[in-house]
Amino acid sequence: MADNTTEVQSYDDHKATYDGFISGCIAVALGTFFILVALVICGLANTHYITNLVVGVGGMFLGMAIIAVEAKAGSNYLTSLICWIVFALIAVFMVT
Repeated sequence: MADNTTEVQSYDDHKATYDGFISGCIAVALGTFFILVALVICGLANTHYITNLVVGVGGMFLGMAIIAVEAKAGSNYLTSLICWIVFALIAVFMVT
């Protein structure tokens, strides 16, 4: 016969699950921002297409690596945010 008893989730378990969900949402949002900036660089920059490709894809992979390291470390993604801002400023300078 099946065991139909349910285990009550403690507040600490609930808080850990919630914190993991919020952390995952932040990581996915930052990853999306890195992809968006890479697409802008690859498509709109006024330099040679190889330069656009190297800077765009390289910056995207670097940003994803930083996000992965910060997610594994459980940090607050400040380094990823700063890296994204620098990457976005590079895109602005390359497009204008």
